Amino acid sequence: MKKSMIALTIAAVTFGAVQTANACSRITLDTPHGVSQVRTLDWGVQLGTVAILHPVGTEVTTKDVPSYKTAATWTVKYPTLALEEREVFVDTVGEAINAAGLSASTLYLYDSAEFIKDYKDNGAPAVNWGDAASFMAENFATVKEAVKAFEAKQFQFAWADGIHGDQHGLHISVQDKSGDIALFELNKGGEMRVHRGSVNDQMRVMANAPLQQYHEANAQAAGDMSLTETGHKIGSSISSADRMLRGLYHSANVEFKQDANWAQTEGKLQSTFDAGNLVPQDIIDPANGETYATWIQYAYNFDNGSFKMRNLDTYAEIRIDLAEAFSATEVSCANLVEQAETQSTAVFGSCG
Repeated sequence: MKKSMIALTIAAVTFGAVQTANACSRITLDTPHGVSQVRTLDWGVQLGTVAILHPVGTEVTTKDVPSYKTAATWTVKYPTLALEEREVFVDTVGEAINAAGLSASTLYLYDSAEFIKDYKDNGAPAVNWGDAASFMAENFATVKEAVKAFEAKQFQFAWADGIHGDQHGLHISVQDKSGDIALFELNKGGEMRVHRGSVNDQMRVMANAPLQQYHEANAQAAGDMSLTETGHKIGSSISSADRMLRGLYHSANVEFKQDANWAQTEGKLQSTFDAGNLVPQDIIDPANGETYATWIQYAYNFDNGSFKMRNLDTYAEIRIDLAEAFSATEVSCANLVEQAETQSTAVFGSCG
């Protein structure tokens, strides 16, 4: 897909101007209808979403990774819905979901940026960060498979080359329909750490800075998240640290009814997320003096094929039947933000 020089220039300027933003959140919970996820795209300027279907057999070469000996290439193993952000990040896939019941979520993590200089090429095929989420979903059916491949040096992340040449602190989680979760983060000395967990522990919530081990320390200091009084110890700011604690607290206290239908379950899932993790426009983060609103939200279920995108700028919503989408035989696209203004169901066509 061709991208204009104007778009690339805008992206470069925006990246440089909002370097400390702590943006985006993810919550993955078990429900009577199976494991479900809510995730947002938050940033200092408005974001968009183009959905791209990658059928089995699609040949892919990662975006440029000139700093690494080997660029990753792969053949799509599992039908995948890749959710690409083009308004700011040009052609970066932030979220990807496959037909096997695995998804990947790339979020900002400013605190890892200082460690990029220390990361060394280990010789594995390098994946550009613009492709990281789609790579995970297109190649692995379970979290265990993804972690095993990473530990066997079957792939690495191209930290030095960033996104279109601009380096960023980032981290990525993979989660599957069994509730298994892994979080990949760059730490001091250029060390990659893989945090393991599930929907039954703190890994059910993902935010931004600080690094995961410090989020865990904050949660331990706050106390038992299942106790009502713990809520009095959690801040109300939009900072990532506060959003992480609120996500843990709310998700520890929600109870999904076994006899509720999916619509009721989805409503409760989304409200649980919204109450603590959505970021309204114009609010300043006291941790860095920045503002970054929630623009886009995805809510989906790994088992029943339900997917919904919500545009928080206009509150328009649009849905995709994943089971139907995964039957696509050609690469196809749908601009979800544009379509949501006029229709309730996404229609896929050629990718321009």
